[in-house]
Amino acid sequence: MSAFRPLWVALRAAVLATAVFWVSLFIVDKIGWQAPLGLTEQLIFFVIFFLGVLMVDKK
Repeated sequence: MSAFRPLWVALRAAVLATAVFWVSLFIVDKIGWQAPLGLTEQLIFFVIFFLGVLMVDKK
């Protein structure tokens, strides 16, 4: 079953990133902040994606 380990890790990361995205979007919505040109969702996605890339373990 170790062949499925990378798939399982990717699935967990995707679920976690999606949850963080929606919670962040909810908080930004409640605060009332908007990015210029209506790019709020794209900016939040980019920040979460960039932080995820930084957290990757480089072996």
